[in-house]
Amino acid sequence: MSEQPGDERPTRPYDSAGTESSRWWPTTRRRLLQATAAAGSLAVVGNSVLAQESETIELGGETSGWQGIAPDEIEGETNPTLELEEGTTYELTWENLDGQAHNIVIVDGEGEELERTELLAEEGETQTLEFEATSEMAEYYCEPHAGTMRGEVSVGGETDDETGDESEDGEVPAFFDSGAEIGLQSVAEGMTAPTDFAVIGGGQEQDQDQDQYLVADQTGELWLVDGDGRREEPFLDVSDRLVELGTFEGSYADPNQDYDERGLLGVEVHPNFAENCRFFVHYSAPPNDETPDGWSHVEVISEFHASSDRSEADPDSETVLLEFQKPQYNHDAGPMAFGPDGYLYVPMGDGGGANDDMEGHLEDWYDENAGGNGQNVTDTLLGGIHRIDVDAEGDEPYAVPDDNPLVDVDDAIDEYYAWGFRNPFGISFDSDGRLFVSDAGQDLYEEANLVEAGGNYGWNVKEGTHCFSTDSPSDPPADCPDAAPDEPPYNGQELQDPIVEYPHVYEGDTVGITIIGGHVYEADQVEELQGKYVFGDWTADPARQAPAGRLLAASEPTGDDSDDDGGSDDDETADTNSSDDADGGEEDVEAIPRDELWEMEELQVSGTDDGSFPYFVRQFGQDGDGNVYVLANREGVPSGDTGVVMRIVSPGEGDDISVPEDGADEQEADEEATEDTQDEPIDEDEDEDEGDGDGGNETDDGTDSNETNGNESDGET
Repeated sequence: MSEQPGDERPTRPYDSAGTESSRWWPTTRRRLLQATAAAGSLAVVGNSVLAQESETIELGGETSGWQGIAPDEIEGETNPTLELEEGTTYELTWENLDGQAHNIVIVDGEGEELERTELLAEEGETQTLEFEATSEMAEYYCEPHAGTMRGEVSVGGETDDETGDESEDGEVPAFFDSGAEIGLQSVAEGMTAPTDFAVIGGGQEQDQDQDQYLVADQTGELWLVDGDGRREEPFLDVSDRLVELGTFEGSYADPNQDYDERGLLGVEVHPNFAENCRFFVHYSAPPNDETPDGWSHVEVISEFHASSDRSEADPDSETVLLEFQKPQYNHDAGPMAFGPDGYLYVPMGDGGGANDDMEGHLEDWYDENAGGNGQNVTDTLLGGIHRIDVDAEGDEPYAVPDDNPLVDVDDAIDEYYAWGFRNPFGISFDSDGRLFVSDAGQDLYEEANLVEAGGNYGWNVKEGTHCFSTDSPSDPPADCPDAAPDEPPYNGQELQDPIVEYPHVYEGDTVGITIIGGHVYEADQVEELQGKYVFGDWTADPARQAPAGRLLAASEPTGDDSDDDGGSDDDETADTNSSDDADGGEEDVEAIPRDELWEMEELQVSGTDDGSFPYFVRQFGQDGDGNVYVLANREGVPSGDTGVVMRIVSPGEGDDISVPEDGADEQEADEEATEDTQDEPIDEDEDEDEGDGDGGNETDDGTDSNETNGNESDGET
């Protein structure tokens, strides 16, 4: 989490001259616009002459939405309706709150441009548009972020409530088709933010310890869950080994933000756990002696042992397998998975920040983009999936399988299994041995992949099936390479496209923020789900504050159905995700290639008024019988005790899911967040994950300081 989850998708900030800002962190909506009377600080644009009797409007601009500041009627509102009087001159002043490129465009009901300003991309800068209100004015928006930064204009008291709600006149089709109805049955409650799930007992082939699971909590506790729910005392507590959550090294994160993607992020039990009591965890530790100055923290993969009765873990049994030095706090990946081959598969994100081109993000073969770690398999393990043998005998804590794709390849790191990932946030194998990995996107798209040995999944050359640009993340180029260079260690390998892709914004509405990878449903509780890949999105709230997760499913196309729009009867809906086109120079987002993807649907949750899911989706789990579990909470930050684990069941067996009367458990927390996954609340574009580090794309001394444990790491731990 992205994720939280997530992300991010903040883009890298640039000043008005196009140069990289030296320091950035997101400003919250609580920050008031600085006095607009400060002469010299305003860029005044427009065709009207400012009259003394002109009315003033003040807004804050951030990717999650325009924030109302003045007059009092709009204070605190997101994307407020601007109530104007025809013929009156207005002075609309806005402040850039997040260092992203924004501008103001006012259009009529047909989307024709009436007023527009230049882009402003420096955090803290203000801009003023002077204009005379006309009856044609219908909407205002920001071109690069038209889906989330868009509000109505009402002139002469005629509110556009009818026209503003475009779904009332002619229903605007949703990106996802309405899918199977499911029930959700709670099996554990009281966690803070559950991040992973592992089975240690139960299933049809095991008699002992029926229905026992381990649930990782972001705050450092590993909980044992059985038929009676969560045990009172943790199975293992590594909270004293974690980096302090909410406290950040470096200049990327807002030092006052509550949002954090670090913590206890993964748990996986050995395939022979019943006999050997071995299990593995993934957590975020403080910087150590190997951490370059100014870097964030260390992602640790460790082995622990449980007691002989498997009722608790031995906290002193830790053996560290891998350490990943992390330049930024986000893009830490999460769960791990044992494959049918008995090897442990360990994902890791690209290092964090945005664009894969900040400090600690190395150069790669693609010169058009700065960075990045995702395409560098020579000097770093950031941005890939790694495959290790934890059962090998010898002095090292693991061995590298001989058939890993880069073994014996010059200038390549042996641990790699696949690469080209931004933040692989969810990994699983199905009963056919297929490896599914989701990858949290940045500005425009989310994706999930079927991963094969030696596969290159594109980042930061591509975001999903689309080209990506570090200079203009929200406005990608039309052309980019489809393959890596025809020389070692890449040897012309093709960049692999995902099986699932969806946009952040479709027809002006937010589709999602950060993908959360899941599992293929292989139980018999819900017949309509059998064989489908069940996954989700962290939240559909563009402000990253409300628990509005999506539960989704994707099914493999079957010949004649492969070019079906996923069940939609609206070709336009199926074939494009452009935001309904307000024009004014707005660049349509390139169409999602649905005929090349798996068919996607949004699951309908019984027990809620409208089939929605009023939680943040944190992760998914699966038991030995193929049942899928949803890990969720109602807080966008690691606090509180709203975390739950719910089993997907048939609709009639599901619990009633109530929403607190305040609507979201008072999400006071994350006005200062960033996403990405969870990238990051906003990041990460989630606007949360935004930010800038010191901007460099290399390590302090050019060494591979974000490596492994010593096998091939030039002394790195």
